[in-house]
Amino acid sequence: MKVLFTTLAANAHLYNLVPVAWALRAAGHDVRVAAQPDLTDAIVQAGLPAVPVGNALDLAELSRRARQRPEEQNLFDSRFDITETREEVLDLDYTRGVLATWCSMGLEPLAHDTALDDVVGFARSWQPDLVVWDALTYLGPIAARASGAAQVRVLFGLDHVARVRARFAELGGGTDPVAEWLSAKLARFGLAFDEELVLGQRTVDPLPPWTRFPTGVDYLPVRHVPYNGRSVVPAWLAEPPTRRRVCVTLGLSRRDLWGVERFSAEHLFEAVADLDVEVVATLTARQLHSPTARPDNVRLHDFVPLDALLPTCAAVVHHGGAGTMGNAVAHGVPQLVLPGNLWDKSGLADLLAEQGACLVLDPDRLTAAELRAQLLRLLEEPSFAAGAEKAREQAQSAPTPHEVVPELERVAAGRR
Repeated sequence: MKVLFTTLAANAHLYNLVPVAWALRAAGHDVRVAAQPDLTDAIVQAGLPAVPVGNALDLAELSRRARQRPEEQNLFDSRFDITETREEVLDLDYTRGVLATWCSMGLEPLAHDTALDDVVGFARSWQPDLVVWDALTYLGPIAARASGAAQVRVLFGLDHVARVRARFAELGGGTDPVAEWLSAKLARFGLAFDEELVLGQRTVDPLPPWTRFPTGVDYLPVRHVPYNGRSVVPAWLAEPPTRRRVCVTLGLSRRDLWGVERFSAEHLFEAVADLDVEVVATLTARQLHSPTARPDNVRLHDFVPLDALLPTCAAVVHHGGAGTMGNAVAHGVPQLVLPGNLWDKSGLADLLAEQGACLVLDPDRLTAAELRAQLLRLLEEPSFAAGAEKAREQAQSAPTPHEVVPELERVAAGRR
């Protein structure tokens, strides 16, 4: 079976797909990964064949330009928030506005016509049996339809698109911005829109079951298997810590793409300086060169693979991204989350807090004293370790990537 993966040019989104891609390869299937050229090196480093399509995406530059636009043209500050969950806000006009904004400002830059032409051309030539697409890259379902392949979507976080569209339909629907946007893309290739293209024939979900909205989507659960990219395990990790270890990380997308800091190095240093802990912090280049004196109990690194570091940790402080949270859940580590990423915001962290596995802090109101107090709670109150272990056991109960391969084969066989 030939399987084409599509993803936007962001390491975190690729890393989310790698375990399933390798499970398919290990089962004997021919796998290719299509993405903008920005991601080619990361795909090759993952041991997968890369298919560069279109021009460089440069998400960091797209983010910088977007933040300079007026609010009505800025996805980050638009009044139509795809993470909004309050029913009193989600009326018909608001849900339609969310979907229109998300298509025009969120999805359109990721499915530029040059990339779309290339991936459709490759798919028609290579003739995949199955297309597996990151939930932000609608290059995938369009290429699948153009080549006659089956197609499945893979979530990278909470399924807000399915949730908002379900609410839109519940309220009576009408002119559907997603259908309009996809129809225009499909028309380039003489293809027609249908609902299957929006959410896939199946949706592979690497998040725990307590993160799913009641959308009626046919989810295919898969265990989150941490993949942190090309990495070298530092020698000091082989030695057991002499005191409780705390990991502090900003996550790949927030640090590398958006260039946004959830907290200052100064706050971190002040918060932990007198605690009986060892802090391992992976920070931005600016934070690594902070003029504030680094306490003796803080190690500063540009990068340490979380899959190797977290098993040695008693707690992790992070930005709330699904990848980092998945790594921490997989290792049963209590979490202190300072949310703020565009997609999940506080939603994912709040759901984890309901499981008793984390505390959530508002990064816009963060002080060193509050960071210190909440970190001490996480370390001292046994309920958080118990909640983290429960969340780990729930996550481990999901099928492995190896175990979902037969279902993906059935989806492909159904299309043939």
